[in-house]
Amino acid sequence: MTIALDENKVAIVIAVFNDEANIERAIRSAAAQTLPSGFSLEVVIVDDCSTDDTARVARAVCAEFDCASFIQAPQNGGPSKARNIALGHTDAEWYLPLDSDDIMDPERVSKLIQIAKDQGADIVADNLLITQADTPLEVDRVLWLEKPEGIVPIGAAYFVEHSYDMPRERSELGFLKPLISRKRLEIPEAPYQPELRFAEDYELYTRLLLDGASAVLVDPCGYYFIQRPHSSSRSQAGDEHKKVAMIDQTFLSRKDLSKSERKAISGHLAYSRKEWGIWTLLDGARERDLGKIVSSFFISRATLGFAVRTIANKLNSSRTR
Repeated sequence: MTIALDENKVAIVIAVFNDEANIERAIRSAAAQTLPSGFSLEVVIVDDCSTDDTARVARAVCAEFDCASFIQAPQNGGPSKARNIALGHTDAEWYLPLDSDDIMDPERVSKLIQIAKDQGADIVADNLLITQADTPLEVDRVLWLEKPEGIVPIGAAYFVEHSYDMPRERSELGFLKPLISRKRLEIPEAPYQPELRFAEDYELYTRLLLDGASAVLVDPCGYYFIQRPHSSSRSQAGDEHKKVAMIDQTFLSRKDLSKSERKAISGHLAYSRKEWGIWTLLDGARERDLGKIVSSFFISRATLGFAVRTIANKLNSSRTR
């Protein structure tokens, strides 16, 4: 551990890129958090070289709060690098990410801290409240619809199994925004894999759980996961899914995996390879790159099936016009 951590401090980390419409709301939501007696709060915002008015808005709002600080990233690097920058500027033992277009109830962090203390947990996640951009406080559903009531321990195998190919879109546990103890991080000031712009949370949470971190999932404490039609998490490419597949390969090389963990990660790898192949095919079609199109069929057998279904659907659609 390279920095001394303050066990009575909590940092809320906001990485933002081109979100001038929502960043003020997120900062105010973070700064409004109440904490248990003896705890202090930091809110660290990192602008990832936005090209709109995000930086100006964020700076102005941060100036209103003693607990808030604004950092300008030197170059665009994605959410992993931005969060690492934020964590390099705080000595808080506890931290949690807040997306720039989401909001939290004022009591959320206090509730999570108390649960962490009561349970002796390294990671405490609450079931997210799914809402829509035009009605951000009107709850449509929770992230995990089938969650048993109360406190549920989460191990690596269970987390990975519920982080891909779920029956309902946006119900994967990888979307959770937990409170995390930095004592469990090998590098507290830079826990995220900097090359990742996609699935960075999946990688970190899985790695922590495999390394022995204790985690629990509790009922909603007030994180509003606001859905937008064109959010950044929907912007994907073949290369991003390739990185996720490589992550799974790295996890599978570990000698300490249980049978259930190995099975879960192998399943996630197969899914990642399928997505890698399909998105590479789509990239090749969009770029008119025959080499990329051909290569996609060697990544996963599922790519061919996807291509056949797509062509068949287009043919059927043309016939019915």
